[in-house]
Amino acid sequence: MMHPARFPAMDDRIADDARFALLAKVRQARMMSERAKFLAGSELFDEACAWNLAGIAAQHPEASESDKRKELQRRLEIADRLNR
Repeated sequence: MMHPARFPAMDDRIADDARFALLAKVRQARMMSERAKFLAGSELFDEACAWNLAGIAAQHPEASESDKRKELQRRLEIADRLNR
């Protein structure tokens, strides 16, 4: 069994870049108005639903659009129950 080569310096650089990106996002979010944050949340939810629908379509290529939407709704209800 082959193991991928490890490059500790590269791992550290990736971790540093990830921290920098996260801090930049936090700074950007802090500068947003409440209205902009609300709209961004709505846009993110819509995008997440689109990605989920694409996943459902890949898992169930025979499903109708109506069935895909019902499955998305089922999954959202499960997530809602788990987050309570």
